[in-house]
Amino acid sequence: MTEQRKVDTSRFQVIDGGRRTGGGVTPCLQLPPPPQMAAPELAAELAELYALALIRDVPFSALRDPHCVIWVDGRTRFTLHELLCEIRSLSWFDRRCEGALAPESEARRAQRLGRDGQLTLGRLFGAGDGPGTSLSLFHWVDRSAPDLQDTSGAAPDAEAPMSAWVDWVARQSGAALALPTAEAEELSPLDTPRQLVERLQAAHPCRVFYNAALMLIARGTAFDPGLDCGAGEDPVSAQRLLALMSEAAERAFEAVMRHQSRADRPSPPAVTAARVGGLLARDDLRPGKGDPLRGAAEELRTYAPNLLHWIELANRQGQRQPRRSLAHMLPEMTAGGVPPQAADSALQVVIAGALSTLFKALFDTRPAPRLRMATDPEPGIDIGREVERLARDIARAPVIFGAQFPAETHQNLRIGEALALQVLQGWVRGLPQGVSMEMTDFDGHALRLDSHLRRSGVVGVTLRRDGRPTRFPMLAERRSAHLAVI
Repeated sequence: MTEQRKVDTSRFQVIDGGRRTGGGVTPCLQLPPPPQMAAPELAAELAELYALALIRDVPFSALRDPHCVIWVDGRTRFTLHELLCEIRSLSWFDRRCEGALAPESEARRAQRLGRDGQLTLGRLFGAGDGPGTSLSLFHWVDRSAPDLQDTSGAAPDAEAPMSAWVDWVARQSGAALALPTAEAEELSPLDTPRQLVERLQAAHPCRVFYNAALMLIARGTAFDPGLDCGAGEDPVSAQRLLALMSEAAERAFEAVMRHQSRADRPSPPAVTAARVGGLLARDDLRPGKGDPLRGAAEELRTYAPNLLHWIELANRQGQRQPRRSLAHMLPEMTAGGVPPQAADSALQVVIAGALSTLFKALFDTRPAPRLRMATDPEPGIDIGREVERLARDIARAPVIFGAQFPAETHQNLRIGEALALQVLQGWVRGLPQGVSMEMTDFDGHALRLDSHLRRSGVVGVTLRRDGRPTRFPMLAERRSAHLAVI
């Protein structure tokens, strides 16, 4: 027998607000855990940090020459080929630890190796394997105008005049449109990794991207044709591009602060190198199961003894009686210099990943348009390729001066990429017509973002990777039911 109850509806009240009809819950970024490295990868990461410290003053033009000679202390020298062989002998690169690594470590290693499964000088030093300059050509329009920087305040509205945006960008980052008559040497004289690091450390993390955006806008560069739906006014404009860039930069700052506050993040490279150096100073080093530091020290001593010798000699420069336990420290960029904060380095890389993704999505990169630059000796540049190279240059800088492990910069680029995709997702949801954008992600996969108006009136946004539907990366949505109306 079923009991029936009468409900007095007059005792209930409808609460205004909450989720609107047809609306959705704003997604947020689900940050991945910091990279956890086993002994083989940790040894490879330290070896790479040592190698990059040894070539800080080698011209970029010589980093692909295996016969280039590096002098350590006036008496000891080695070639780049010998340096490469030292690193290749580690188990993480010669596949002796195949199948024993986590999927994340396998993905990071796959990015470092070439198509033939070998580590090359170009991939080790970020010099590139193909012809042409080793740095992104966007560095050559990175104008520094510190006299224009001032208290910027909030960014203008996306519908504000372009003059307001140019003024805000200049006050925010010191970026300004480079004159077409300017010489390349006056804009970006970058010859060595040290100069690249010094320029990026002294610059606002968005400056080079704002400079590139102003240059592309001034030259009338076309946006992705999928954004032109023939509905009259184009959904994207120069102001909208800058507004999306500023939004992505703000969200990147929040994401980095959250990620850097985690208790399980790796120790700084300098601290890790000091601990491994203390283990290497012992004569009775024994393998320790489950201890990555001891395992990394053992592998470096066994398979890369020459690299340890060269870094020890480099640390002796300018020191009369260096302690044995400090022989394998990471060399400082400048004598007595203060290392940068880890959060600053992470922020620069996350912003690079986010803004480069916006460039690849919004500009016309599908037919690889060739844009002629005033300082470019070639017929033109591939916008998608150059902006991705710019992001990798920025991600390489913290590794060169020892502020981050390569595994951390690898992850930070992809955090920025995921953040930019969510910014684009939120933007296209507010457009009255469907649009599409195509790009290539940092792992070489083809991405396509589409939006379409459903029968219910809600704009749906989908993402495809290599033609197959996929979830937006690092997307966190509330799984519990939401109370809309009582």
